[in-house]
Amino acid sequence: MNKLDNLLDKYNIKKDQIAVIEEALTHSSYANEHNTKSNERLEFLGDAVLSVLVTEFIYNEFPTLPEGKMTKLRATYVCEDANYIYAQKLGISEVLRLGHGEELGGGRTRAAVLNDAFEAFLGAIYLTNGLDKVKEILIDVVFPHIGKDIVKPFVDYKSRLQEYIQAETRQALTYRVDNIVGPPHNRTFTISVVLDGIKLGEGVGKSKKDAEQLAAKKALEKMVK
Repeated sequence: MNKLDNLLDKYNIKKDQIAVIEEALTHSSYANEHNTKSNERLEFLGDAVLSVLVTEFIYNEFPTLPEGKMTKLRATYVCEDANYIYAQKLGISEVLRLGHGEELGGGRTRAAVLNDAFEAFLGAIYLTNGLDKVKEILIDVVFPHIGKDIVKPFVDYKSRLQEYIQAETRQALTYRVDNIVGPPHNRTFTISVVLDGIKLGEGVGKSKKDAEQLAAKKALEKMVK
C-alpha cells in the first residue's frame, strides 16, 4: 500500500474518483512536464471550503467574540503559515507530484507549495466525498489549533498602513510590481508601496500577497520610528 492509500484510508476516503485527488496533489511543474492538469483550480475551490468551515467553527466555538476579532482569528488560522502546518500533519509533502526542477529546488518543503496542495486536497475531498468528510479532516488537523497560538499570528500590514495613511492624507496607496523572476512554478516578486509617486517601502516574496505585506511592513517601520 502506498502513502496516498494510507492517507485516504486514515479518513475512510472513497477512492472511486482517485483521479481528482491525484490532480489535487499535482504541482504545476509536474503538470507542465507530463501534460496533465495541475491543482490550481482545486486550490481555488479548497480555499473557499476551508474558509467557510473555519468561519463556522469560530462562530460556534467563540460565541461572545465580536466580528472584527473573528475575522482576525480566521486570518491567523487560514493562511500560508497555518496551512503549511496542516499539510505537514497530513503528510501532504510525501504524496505530492512535483516536476524535476521543483523537486531539486526543495519544493516538497516549500510553504507556498504545501499551502496550495493542502487547499487543493480539501477541494478534491469536497468534490469526491462531500463537505462532512472535509470537516472530519479539519476536526483532526485544523480545529485543535484554533485559539492555541500554535501558528504565527497573521498581521495585516497593508490594512495597518492604509489606516495610518488615511489619518494623515486622503491620497491612495498603490502597490507596484517592480520585478518578477523565476519560472512560473517558482516565481519571486518585488513590489513597492507608493504614495503620490514616493516609494514608501519594498517587499520581496514568493507571491504578490506576501511581497505586498512585506512592503507595507517596511513602510510602517520607517514611519513610526
